[in-house]
Amino acid sequence: MSVEGVVAMFGRARIVLGLAVVLAAAFVCGADEPREPVPSMVAVHVLTWATDGEAHEDVPDATAAYRLNPNRWPLSAMPVRVWLNLEGAPPGLAVEGMVRDAVDQWSNVSGSAFAYRFEGTTTARAGSCDRLDPEFDGRNTVTFSESLSPGTLGVTCTRWTGGPSGNLVEFDIELNASIAWGATDSLGPGQFDLASTILHELGHGIGLGHPCSGGASCTADERVSVMYPALKAREIRNVLTVDDRAAVVEAYPAPGSQLPGTTLFVAGVARD
Repeated sequence: MSVEGVVAMFGRARIVLGLAVVLAAAFVCGADEPREPVPSMVAVHVLTWATDGEAHEDVPDATAAYRLNPNRWPLSAMPVRVWLNLEGAPPGLAVEGMVRDAVDQWSNVSGSAFAYRFEGTTTARAGSCDRLDPEFDGRNTVTFSESLSPGTLGVTCTRWTGGPSGNLVEFDIELNASIAWGATDSLGPGQFDLASTILHELGHGIGLGHPCSGGASCTADERVSVMYPALKAREIRNVLTVDDRAAVVEAYPAPGSQLPGTTLFVAGVARD
């Protein structure tokens, strides 16, 4: 081969390599538009600690609201199945019972067509939450992770296909294995309510967002909702509020259903 041919081949190789790097970087950084060969996009939703000194000033003349992410499950996917991986779970806590209760609450909202179904335990991991090497196994798995940052209680990674407003096809939940978790009826100093956290994260699995950004930007009603973005030690938010239920009805209305007196705020996918 001539020198000119070698140079041409080397140039083409550099172009192909450069294109591959661009595609990989676009997926890792969560680009807004899907790029081949990645068939879907993933958003990460985070629940964090709230400190005792967090500002709690009411917003004047504000109405409690809820937020829907643009991606929802098709009705043909009902009931949405959920699995639990108990590896790394805190000993002595009835984690499976907490997941079952959360599944039941979200599945039995009057006026909503949405439904979860708990499928039991699994050894599957939260592959959707691995941004460097994502693994999509078709299972919506609740797991415990030792790799989350200290201020994070849990994350939900939702996957969808078909463009920015496409259908949800999978989610995975990671709960921080390093947190001092406790049960609702026996929370000790410095412990966080695991049931409240699981209920919150399964709300993200439905397609619900945080109603506000936290602190002084939120109304009193928003701060007590399950989908509020932070949780204090010994704080309990393990029962759906009127706003939480209204969000599910808005996202998945049953025929002829409507909850009056609510305010809907629709926003883009959270990438906290």
